[in-house]
Amino acid sequence: MKKLKNFIFLFAFIFGISYPLEVYANPAFGSNGNGPTMNDQLGSWTEQINGLAPTVSYMISALFTIMFLVGVVRMGYSIITKTGQVMKFSTGLLIWVPISFFFIRIMVIILFTTDTNNVTLLANDLISLIKTTGYFTSIGMVLIGLVFFYFFKLIDQPEFGRWSKRLWVSAVLLTFITSIMPYVLGAA
Repeated sequence: MKKLKNFIFLFAFIFGISYPLEVYANPAFGSNGNGPTMNDQLGSWTEQINGLAPTVSYMISALFTIMFLVGVVRMGYSIITKTGQVMKFSTGLLIWVPISFFFIRIMVIILFTTDTNNVTLLANDLISLIKTTGYFTSIGMVLIGLVFFYFFKLIDQPEFGRWSKRLWVSAVLLTFITSIMPYVLGAA
């Protein structure tokens, strides 16, 4: 059986080489005034896609709203029936639906408002945002460490002393990393 398949394949290959077919080129889009050009066709497709944008935006908003409402209903069900697995699922849904919806909206705005000239400005702004966030987080860690150290001195609980030292060390490391990483990555 295998030999028969090989023989048929060999015969078809030799037949295909022996008798070539004549093929004529026909452009996909009109040229020399015979029909729409490629640019005209792409413009038409772009207008059709842009015409669907409000409908797609509404459908995505409706989908995320439905997902959030399902999470609320399931949370109520899990509270009534004391079902942990359903509560875990609904809690995850209630947390991630608004976050993902927000990020999708932001990404669409960034996608349609940036061009080649201001992409570097956007990257610089993002780097400065991360640096500023790192510095303010370090300040917050130092202040919380001071509060924990105050509790340690007030009630003499060693766990508060350990946490205050951990927060201070983490704040120093975060400040160092935030300061040095843009230069290390070549983005400064």
